[in-house]
Amino acid sequence: MDKTGVERLLLVVPKKHRNDLKAFCHEGTSGHLGVTKTKGIFSRHFFWPQCYKEIVDYVRSCDRCQRVGKPFDKKKAPMKIVPVIQEVFSKINVDACGPLPVTPSGKRYLLTAMCLSSKYPDAVPVEYITSVTVVDALLQIFSRMGFPKVLQLDQGSSFTSALSTTFLEKFGIKVVHSSVYHPQSNPIERFHQTVKRVLKVLCLESGSDWEQAIYPALFALRTVTHESTGFTPAELVHGKNLRTPLTLLYEKWLDVEETEGEPVTEYVFSLINRMKRCQ
Repeated sequence: MDKTGVERLLLVVPKKHRNDLKAFCHEGTSGHLGVTKTKGIFSRHFFWPQCYKEIVDYVRSCDRCQRVGKPFDKKKAPMKIVPVIQEVFSKINVDACGPLPVTPSGKRYLLTAMCLSSKYPDAVPVEYITSVTVVDALLQIFSRMGFPKVLQLDQGSSFTSALSTTFLEKFGIKVVHSSVYHPQSNPIERFHQTVKRVLKVLCLESGSDWEQAIYPALFALRTVTHESTGFTPAELVHGKNLRTPLTLLYEKWLDVEETEGEPVTEYVFSLINRMKRCQ
């Protein structure tokens, strides 16, 4: 039974396919996230005896994760209570992340955004953080999230310039600035740590630059359960989670009937390997 009270079948995976599935739940579009999030991804659809112990061992021994650094998976002390926001995208946190390694197209920063209520993340690669690039990136973000009621920004000059201020005033957006002495009061700072780690490990895995890896990284972070809400950001925004490669795998396994030729299980895990090669 899932968290909404709906009964759902969990597929018991044959032993010969378990290593492939553990890799698929942790790597690629799953984002090389920590033990808790990898177990959450796995437990939506699959099961076998001692599966969670095996997942813990797999994640902790992941070569790429070890080379990049451990994910943020430790329990944190309780934080102070913040007001509950009932409308998604009504308050958005925006900040600049970087400088990052320069991409072939010249991008070296990310302008990042996060909905405070749903934890839904977004990001726009930019070459420099200037008033013009900030306004242009905000327009791209607002085209996907809508115009918020409140926008939380840091005290950077590009965010407090006359151009940025006039732009936000024009659309009736209230601006709240993070404390100059406590920039960590902006919750998106935590997101920056996570996204930079995910980008590093995805670039290491695929050999691509971070500008190409940002979209798989965002997909992974939008479809994984957030500890503070108990839901994925996509569930809180869309009312259901996005269909992931694991969802397709689960559906294929349930729906495809055995026919002459390749068995369903062999087809499913050959599909896993094809997906991994395409990532």
